[in-house]
Amino acid sequence: MKKRIIFALGLVGFTSMASQIVLMRELLVIFYGNELSLGITLFCWLFGIALGSWVLGKWLISRFKSQIAVFCLGQIVLVFILFLSVLGVRFIPSLFKFSPGEIIGILPISIATFVLLFPVCILVGCLFVVGCEIHKGSLKGAVKIGQVYILEAIGAAIGGLITSLFLIRILSPLYIISLLGLLNLFSAFLLLWKKRIWALCVGLLSLGFIFIIFSGKINILRDISLREQWRGYELLTSFNSIYGNIAVTKRENLYSVFVNGLYDFSVPDERTSEMSVHFPLLEHPNPKDILFIGGGLSGRLKEALKHPVNRVDYVELDPELVKVTKKYLPLNEALNDKRVRVITNMDGRLFIKRTKQTYDVVIINLPEPYTAQLNRFYTEEFYKEVERVLKDKGILSFSLTSNPNYISQEQAQLYMTLKNTLSSVFADVIITPGETNYFLASKQKNLLSLDWRILIDRLNKRSIKAKYMREYYLYSELSQERIDFFEDRLKQSRFAAINRDFQPIAYYYDMVLWSSFFKYSLKKVFKTVSPGKIYIVSVLLFIFLFIPVGFRKIRRKFPNWPVLLCVTTTGFAEIAFQIITLLAFQVLYGYVYYKLGIILTSFMIGLIFGGFWITKIIDRGGGDYKLFIKTQVLIFIYPLILPVLFWFFLNLKGKVGFWLGSNLIFAFLPVIPGLIGGFQFPLANKLFLKDNNFALGRSASLIYGLDLFGSCLGAVLVTIFLLPIIGIPMTCLLVAGLNIIALLVLYRGR
Repeated sequence: MKKRIIFALGLVGFTSMASQIVLMRELLVIFYGNELSLGITLFCWLFGIALGSWVLGKWLISRFKSQIAVFCLGQIVLVFILFLSVLGVRFIPSLFKFSPGEIIGILPISIATFVLLFPVCILVGCLFVVGCEIHKGSLKGAVKIGQVYILEAIGAAIGGLITSLFLIRILSPLYIISLLGLLNLFSAFLLLWKKRIWALCVGLLSLGFIFIIFSGKINILRDISLREQWRGYELLTSFNSIYGNIAVTKRENLYSVFVNGLYDFSVPDERTSEMSVHFPLLEHPNPKDILFIGGGLSGRLKEALKHPVNRVDYVELDPELVKVTKKYLPLNEALNDKRVRVITNMDGRLFIKRTKQTYDVVIINLPEPYTAQLNRFYTEEFYKEVERVLKDKGILSFSLTSNPNYISQEQAQLYMTLKNTLSSVFADVIITPGETNYFLASKQKNLLSLDWRILIDRLNKRSIKAKYMREYYLYSELSQERIDFFEDRLKQSRFAAINRDFQPIAYYYDMVLWSSFFKYSLKKVFKTVSPGKIYIVSVLLFIFLFIPVGFRKIRRKFPNWPVLLCVTTTGFAEIAFQIITLLAFQVLYGYVYYKLGIILTSFMIGLIFGGFWITKIIDRGGGDYKLFIKTQVLIFIYPLILPVLFWFFLNLKGKVGFWLGSNLIFAFLPVIPGLIGGFQFPLANKLFLKDNNFALGRSASLIYGLDLFGSCLGAVLVTIFLLPIIGIPMTCLLVAGLNIIALLVLYRGR
């Protein structure tokens, strides 16, 4: 029986991590990868698990005698809820009546995420608490909790690695969830083996699941749900690569490509292709060598080849995107031109950092900076890297969508931030007015011009035939009236900071802009938590967290309440460390999916070793208040080291330094906070059980819930506010400040 229980407890962690990866990827497609949506998803996930452990788990262990039966019932219910949740994600567009690729408001995102994730998370949290009760033996209370914690962490680490590295590459989401369902049904069958009738029922249920999987019924459900997700379009294909989801749709003669639910490009779209290419190439007196970062599959390469170019390098991260385009879209003959070199499976920024080639024009064809990952292509550091690969008269170009007759305050703020950032690197910067604003930056002063006559003259001299880039269009688009209106509107914006790698303020301003589109939004919240007020808000947050200091009732009920406080702040810090490490890794080395999976899983590895270490100490009679204080000291010191380490690798050059940072150092940085957190949790339970007359399950539910409460609070605040507004270094200092206050309270409470 003991082995079956150990397997079941490890499976809780495995199921939790694997289903989290699958569901977050599915929600990412629906909510187009915006950091706000990811923050909400992470918040709901952690909050649901905290509530499940704190409320439902505590209630179940006090009401039912047979905890094995409760645990097995939870596993069975979890199987069906997971399956329905994945299907439910794809019905969100129909439920809220929005089209694929459409920007979604904060209210629909919050409601949909909460409804879909809450049942799953509350069951996972409940299973942890009930698992502490069924883990029998002659072990001490804190040791028992520690072992359950370790088993769940081991399962989560294995689940994270297998799902990230293998399952998402070879199986669809519904097949992965079905596999998780079979494992949980098998575990319930083993636990109920002695209760023959119940075991028989679970066995029959498992056979039904196996029949659904191998009879192809899942593929039917997959097709139905995908058609519902892409309603209004003819879906040609939708599949997951290692970098995300790719979907190709058709409406009449227009083919559209979506990456992670975000609109990428359409074919044919001659107007966009002509404008995005001819503007920068006509600004250059003699463009010969061109570099495209993204966007080469939409017809832009064809337009670039109309100029007298010698070489066009096109960098695309996902090779599957190139393959699917060749298969489903009209033939792009430019890809076969001898002057074109297609570089796939390579991050655009990483290519620019490594290449020894120089270019006349670099064209960035990427979406706006409304995620931290995209923001990497709009920072001062990136522009310096681009400036290095540009020739003396080199030009950089990128574009943002706009309104020719109205520029909002939020949009002007974002534009001024990007313009100031470009001006900190390049000698000359201009922005074109119109439905699409093209940002053009040059190394040489007075090279760029908004005079439409100059552009038309070069167009004619190069004998370029264009449908939209014509005299009548440019005369209207670049009229002096429009230029003056646009520039005057930008001048009225407030002071805009420079966008940097470790202070991604542009994506914060883009979130403000995004939020302003909807009636129910966080616009007022974003304006309240502005760069000038963020420190005041942080102080108020600290005060909120330490409110229990003033309540005698809390101090009487929980004599060692400082331990609970430290568990909460440690949960906040641990999630902050993971998010900070992921962002820093993206900034320095680019988006490499499998390595990010290793980063996430390495935290669980640290958790395992930390939990195992302290459990051995407690089992031998050790583990006191003084040791707990030492763990809190480490939580305070760790965030002070991170910024120094990041700056070191940012300035480190050479292949050896790059290999060490990307393959070794960053991949295992989360092991350290995981080790500390895994060490602290069982120790906190021992100290709490010692001074409070609490049952084992009740203690586990309370402390586990507080740990997750701190984590879900940190997920939202760090992702949405702290990192984009004040940057990585100051966020680390704030996290250190939060934990040193908790340390002082802990020391005094000793």
